[in-house]
Amino acid sequence: MRRILALLGLLAMPVALAAPLAAQPTPVPETELHIGESAEVLRAPDEVVATLRAEARAGTAAAAQEAVNRAVTGAVERARAVQGVRVSTGGYWTNRVDEGRAWQAAQQVTLRSGDGAALLGLAGTLQGQGLAMSSLHWQLTRETERAAREEASRLALDGLRRRAAAVAEQLGLVMVGLKEVRIDVPERMPRPAPMAMAARSASAAPPPVAVAEDVVVQATVQAVVVLRPR
Repeated sequence: MRRILALLGLLAMPVALAAPLAAQPTPVPETELHIGESAEVLRAPDEVVATLRAEARAGTAAAAQEAVNRAVTGAVERARAVQGVRVSTGGYWTNRVDEGRAWQAAQQVTLRSGDGAALLGLAGTLQGQGLAMSSLHWQLTRETERAAREEASRLALDGLRRRAAAVAEQLGLVMVGLKEVRIDVPERMPRPAPMAMAARSASAAPPPVAVAEDVVVQATVQAVVVLRPR
């Protein structure tokens, strides 16, 4: 009886104990390469922006504001009559001056256009009517800048891949992928355009002069490159 029970116990042992353990795959060693690359593209600016300011000073706030309102209304009407020029207003403020004995009011008028000659001619006319030039610069339109950003990012990423492949070759490894990719495209501040005065004529004061300069759009790519043995 004891021999029969012992034999039954051996038969009931798990099959896994009798079978050999399956061989585990050997992990492939990986190397992480932290690398970065930058690229830039040049674009000709396609929009000129002029900001002018209407100012008035009077004994009362109402009188100062009335004069500014009249000047800005006239400037907007004249700007809307020039084809290709977009006009907007903003930056209205009123405050006491001369130790409280008078009031001063002011408001900004912004002009935008891809036609530099038309805008500069209009800006000169408004200057002749008493508006003061606050800023004048060429810049990229949103569509042009977006396309330039995309191209700079693509060039930077292509350059990063080439550098990573070259480093992998020197180490006797091969690039298998990228991770933790980061693309930075810094915001550009508009650069004031050089302004010069042309020779005066007897009929009217000359308009302002703005000379366009190519805009640099830069992108930087940083990533972790995964390398493995060949």
